[in-house]
Amino acid sequence: MDLSAWFHSQLQASAEGFIWSVEQIPPERRYARPPGALGEWTVARHVFHMAYYERAIALPSMHQWLGEPRPCVDDADEDRAWDDGKDLDSLVAQFWAGRTEQIALLPRFDSALWEERRESVWGPVTLRWVVSKTYQHTCEHSHDVLCVALFWDRYAHLQESAAR
Repeated sequence: MDLSAWFHSQLQASAEGFIWSVEQIPPERRYARPPGALGEWTVARHVFHMAYYERAIALPSMHQWLGEPRPCVDDADEDRAWDDGKDLDSLVAQFWAGRTEQIALLPRFDSALWEERRESVWGPVTLRWVVSKTYQHTCEHSHDVLCVALFWDRYAHLQESAAR
């Protein structure tokens, strides 16, 4: 299997799916905390997190297999950088730019490099694992955002009924 080609299609499609999920949220709900069991993050916070992850963790981790140092990860940096007033279109563009850079790197990895284990922010893993994690992470947040799109009204109704 040509992992570069496979990951190219998966990273492209999952990014498109994530952005599509965000677009399913009515504009008046994109910055509002969702009801019930839909999580504590607003949709804008999910998009910010994805853009941050792409730039601060995923992309530098891929560069690590090209000879750059392991990235330093500090969750507090992301929390400090978050601001509820960030423009959603700008955040989506930042996410897409990071993903585009990752996709552009894929042809630089040969079959041996994909299976080379290195110490990473997740411990000793392969490049295949790192890029699989990016794919998984995108699917996870696409799921979370799509649940907000699909179930907001249901959970809001359940919350209202329980409060009575």
